[in-house]
Amino acid sequence: MSRFPLDSPEIVAFMESASQHLGRDLPKPKDVFDFGEDKTHVSDELLSLAIQGKKTATTSWPVPSPRHWDVGDLSIILDGAGKPSALMRTTELKTCKFRDVEEDFGLAEAEGTFEQYRKNHFYWYGRHGERNGEVFGEDSVVLCERFEILYPTKTGEENE
Repeated sequence: MSRFPLDSPEIVAFMESASQHLGRDLPKPKDVFDFGEDKTHVSDELLSLAIQGKKTATTSWPVPSPRHWDVGDLSIILDGAGKPSALMRTTELKTCKFRDVEEDFGLAEAEGTFEQYRKNHFYWYGRHGERNGEVFGEDSVVLCERFEILYPTKTGEENE
């Protein structure tokens, strides 16, 4: 399950606002997360890129098991302060070894070049692994997720 409560007043209010803005009832989100975990500025920067439509993918490691969301499900992205800030829909999920992550996927994470994507993830997951007694490497299985932001809409974009 999500490490954040799906039924908190802030999440419920955010979903009501998104439903009203989009003009339709929305199902309960399956996940609530932030991009940077313990790095507030990273969370805010990656959230901004997602809302702008520049970041359309994210990688997870270790792969959640069991995974509680699937293609078509909604998730809420939090900002660095833990405030609900964007509603996304998962459009694709794929597991593979880190060595097999395709370049176009890495570029869709909006972290610069493919080499920067790989370097950043080795650093990030290496830190995460050290804290949890796990080792991240080329053969580690990752979850590659593509998504679209439903709310807020990009400035100047018409409602769906």
